[in-house]
Amino acid sequence: MTLRAVAVSAPDWVAGAKDDRALNSRDAASLYNACRVAAAEAAAGRGAWGVSNWAAADPRAARAAARASTLLMYSMDDMPAFRALIERQRPNLLLIGAMSLCLPGAVACAREAREILGDRVAIVLGGRHASETVWLPDRSDRRAATLGRHAGAPLELIHAGRLPAVFDAVAMGDGEYLIAALGRAVEAAVRRGLHPAALFHEIDPATPGDWILGLDDRGRPGYLVSRGVAMNQMALPSPARTFGVSASFGVFGGRMTAHVFSDIGRGCVYDCNFCSERVSATGGVRDLANSADRLHGQLAAACRTIAEDWPGRRASAFCEDSVLLGGATRLIDRFCDLMDRQPLDIRFGGQLTIDQILTRPAEVARLARAGLSYVFIGVETLSPEEIGGMSKDVGRKRASWTDRMHRAFDVLGEAGIDCGCAVLFGLGERHESRLALLDTLDRFRLSHGAPDPISLNWAVQHPLCGEDGGAGYDYVDWGTPEGPYLDLFHNFGEASLRYPLPQVGAPRLAEVAEVVAAADAVRGRPLGGRLAS
Repeated sequence: MTLRAVAVSAPDWVAGAKDDRALNSRDAASLYNACRVAAAEAAAGRGAWGVSNWAAADPRAARAAARASTLLMYSMDDMPAFRALIERQRPNLLLIGAMSLCLPGAVACAREAREILGDRVAIVLGGRHASETVWLPDRSDRRAATLGRHAGAPLELIHAGRLPAVFDAVAMGDGEYLIAALGRAVEAAVRRGLHPAALFHEIDPATPGDWILGLDDRGRPGYLVSRGVAMNQMALPSPARTFGVSASFGVFGGRMTAHVFSDIGRGCVYDCNFCSERVSATGGVRDLANSADRLHGQLAAACRTIAEDWPGRRASAFCEDSVLLGGATRLIDRFCDLMDRQPLDIRFGGQLTIDQILTRPAEVARLARAGLSYVFIGVETLSPEEIGGMSKDVGRKRASWTDRMHRAFDVLGEAGIDCGCAVLFGLGERHESRLALLDTLDRFRLSHGAPDPISLNWAVQHPLCGEDGGAGYDYVDWGTPEGPYLDLFHNFGEASLRYPLPQVGAPRLAEVAEVVAAADAVRGRPLGGRLAS
């Protein structure tokens, strides 16, 4: 066994544990998605991955082996588990995925691994932070000289002495086939007695995907840019099939819950300027025509995997599309046609916008008949104009945001679909507006039984390929130091004291505390409507 790989999602908090009321999953969905081609090669016994520590005699055992080599971290409190994983697996390839708030945690993980393994491991940083800090402004011009570079670009920070030189490579963009190629390069290098990262510069630029690989070039950052060979989206394996399923979301009544994707792109179809998934930062949609078929295929794979790995448990899934099938009517119809012809015993959920729900009631009802039992929506404000507008607020001329929320809950309720929501503060709204929004949600919960759950978030400025409002943050320090802010922020999916939207400024402690108390009060009251006990 020459190749030994470990993949981790770096922690985004300096200390502490996530509050039970914040949304959580035991499965590292994004990490599994990025590593799924490598895991599929391991399960198939193909090439370097086929004889790695991710390989096993049968698919179920291979899923267990791959999962045993991964770790989803929340805070630095998880470092003992990381250390134990490194000691147990002794990897020569360590893949670290990180969003911007995770950069200090990624550095800490790399340092720890280097201390344990020395130069016997190649350490690669990837994930959304890397992808948003080095990019091609024009994807048709793929020369390295044209690359855009943000103040938070890891290799640039290393060159400037702002970060320690703990990463052998930084991967940007599509990771699926690139990660598989990195593993093959490590295997070849180790077989020849070289440093595990010695052959990274020889990776074929024709490796499928729109990716960039950052490497040290004689003491300076160097970048290998792919040719942009399109991935065959239909050939991408299912993350559930390659890594298995361990989550069980309460909204699905005790069923095991897989994370599934239609693979229409890396982000959202909308371009809200505050969002880390905005289309201008993540790229456009891909292969829309086949996305419904892919989603049906991933749901089928989830059913099959759960039946094999969890006998007696039924299947559910959450579709991780930023918007389910982009909200496109023809894709929803195609998906429902497939579910009619090839029905699956599965309940599933996904994300839709309020206006999509209102303009597609027939499609919503049809999705419900196909198994959609839970929808998650974003509710940022009662008055979009107060925060400068939102790209997804397409129905603003027809009715107020509040009225549209009311009608959307009606549509979902009539279809028998439960609904939860994410609330996002820190966009420039008045504090009174935050409390008014929570009060409005409280009234909806009494009248409609929704939204439940309510997930809190406080806007964080992401690099967004330079579209960051001039913030220029480098993300070297933890987003929130230990103290009263950190204690409160464990109630949020994402929040930061140091990296707010620049035009808004840092949140005020008293206001954050009042928001948390108000949200707790709302959650503590019983639901009304059709969900009343």
